[in-house]
Amino acid sequence: MEIPFLSITVLISAIIAIVYRQRENVKMYSIFKPLTTVLIIIIALIIFNKTASAYSALMIVALLFSLIGDVFLISKKYFLPGLSSFLLAHVCFTIGFASIYGFDWNAITLVPLVIVAGVYYTFLRKDLKKYSIPVLVYMTVIVVMNWQAINLSISSGELVFLGIAFGSILFSFSDSILAYNKFKKPFKIAEVLILASYWISIFTFTIVGLYID
Repeated sequence: MEIPFLSITVLISAIIAIVYRQRENVKMYSIFKPLTTVLIIIIALIIFNKTASAYSALMIVALLFSLIGDVFLISKKYFLPGLSSFLLAHVCFTIGFASIYGFDWNAITLVPLVIVAGVYYTFLRKDLKKYSIPVLVYMTVIVVMNWQAINLSISSGELVFLGIAFGSILFSFSDSILAYNKFKKPFKIAEVLILASYWISIFTFTIVGLYID
């Protein structure tokens, strides 16, 4: 019952964090944003205790980097450290996916990902300014993560790994909205979309660990 209970707690904490973010209550948002990720980390630790798989161990490390990124991104002035933290998280997520059946070199799925990322980067580029190189590096890393997640889902043929592919796409969606909101044009529900898709993504990555030996 501990994982279902904690999962409900994650949902409640996430909703509270989003509400406080929309109300621009920085103090309470600064509590509930990291708390939500901490609760997901606790679930990851419980799953690791049950399975002790390399995947679950790497998810814990990735989630810790995500938590650091969460804290940095509370303040706009720490955007680059936050970006760096999430970059390291994506590296760990990717290694975690590859730990299941190995790194998948199927290039067919890579081509559309590169095209989409390239088009979006071109769309953002003139507004990125000093962040043009860091964002390019970050996008490259997340494309590799998406590539491995999607390949894992396709090559394994196992339904559970659709969760990893789904989660990786959601993470990219979250980052895309964050980039548009920061570099192009802020809009009111941006943070709702960013946070909701992000937490669903890392929660999905975490829960998949239950099905991996």
